[in-house]
Amino acid sequence: MYGQFKIRVQGSAAIPTGYSEDIVSVGYGGNFNLSYAFNSSFEVSFTSGYYNFGYKENLPDYAFSFSAIPILVGFRYNIIDYNFIPYIGIEGGIYCSRYDLTIDYGYFGKVNVITKDRSWGISPEAGFKINLTPMLDLDVNAKYNRIKTNYITRSFVLIQSGFSYWF
Repeated sequence: MYGQFKIRVQGSAAIPTGYSEDIVSVGYGGNFNLSYAFNSSFEVSFTSGYYNFGYKENLPDYAFSFSAIPILVGFRYNIIDYNFIPYIGIEGGIYCSRYDLTIDYGYFGKVNVITKDRSWGISPEAGFKINLTPMLDLDVNAKYNRIKTNYITRSFVLIQSGFSYWF
């Protein structure tokens, strides 16, 4: 399957880390990836997706949610090439984020502020593929996303699974 393109679609559980862990709850999302395999070990990729983190319920008088759309390019190295293929990779690019803050002033009402931001980020990953057929793979990975913003760095871990189709 060298010199071919591959489409990968995955669903994700998004786990906030660092500062994000204190203000948002576990989220969900998914991604679409287009890869090109140069040989049995090396692939280049383009990835985009959507991830949403909900309000954390134990915050007094305010609520905060966060969502991100990454637009990333990267590299993947397949450690071995057999029916079970472990790999490592790294992607980088732009994260289009949306922050939704609601503050409850009690008697004076609530204020809702929505902020949109575009920031650079990086995303190392590790995972494995299992060949189901010559053209279809099961793909499972964990990916750490770190987004550099003006205020504080946002980070989250994705636990992803889905399918890859070679064409």
